[in-house]
Amino acid sequence: MKRLCPETYSRLHGGWFRKVDNLNQEYTNGYSIIGQFYSDRRRQWLAPGLYVDCSKNGDNKKKVIYHTLIKLNFDGTVELLEQTRNNPSWATDLWDPIEKFLPEFKPDKEILHEEKTYLECRLDEINHKLENLDKNQ
Repeated sequence: MKRLCPETYSRLHGGWFRKVDNLNQEYTNGYSIIGQFYSDRRRQWLAPGLYVDCSKNGDNKKKVIYHTLIKLNFDGTVELLEQTRNNPSWATDLWDPIEKFLPEFKPDKEILHEEKTYLECRLDEINHKLENLDKNQ
């Protein structure tokens, strides 16, 4: 984020970084965004997907809060999709771009379930072939 948004990124007065897996539109604030929080104090691998960064800077009397929606692509590139500044309705304002791009990415749990299903089917195929080979010998 420091390289992507050097003019707005700050942890001077706090902030956070979160993956966006889904939306819960029963809420109209940050709780509407479902996903894991990540520490931005250390380097780590991040899966392709949508992320929201909250940067808080400025002085104590006049804090400036930026909420930035970014897209981490499968090829490792990063796109800044939307950014708000001191916007109390930042979460709901990000819903449209989140809904537009979220179908490209699946939650980790869904990916693992799909992979498990594929592997179970593949294992059934292998067992069936082994049974046929045993019958023919």
